[in-house]
Amino acid sequence: MSASPAIGWIIAASGAVTAAGGLAALVLPHPFLRLVFSVKYADASTLFFVRHWGVLIFAIGALIVAGTYSPAVRAPVLAAASMEKLAAFLLIFFGPAKRTMAMTAIAIADGVFAVLYVAYLAWL
Repeated sequence: MSASPAIGWIIAASGAVTAAGGLAALVLPHPFLRLVFSVKYADASTLFFVRHWGVLIFAIGALIVAGTYSPAVRAPVLAAASMEKLAAFLLIFFGPAKRTMAMTAIAIADGVFAVLYVAYLAWL
């Protein structure tokens, strides 16, 4: 692993978890919406956006994992991932949607990972 061993496994694991969440939104949008957002019914437009969002989150997760092994892309990938995760944190905690337990857990994890990524980038 190219990243220092102390942070490398955190970067790889956080990327895998992010990619898995995106894949879940893409492949299983109805259960994803129900479990994470307590949405019982979703129309075709909502499903389209959830699936598209899932692809984007999967791509960020895959890039985070790739950045673990490729020093050339690590910094820009972690910078982009930090922005995405910070945005999710802020939208969940300060946005208009009613927060569920799953959303809160996701926001906390994303916030922690964003802080770790920024700290790592500051250390470079």
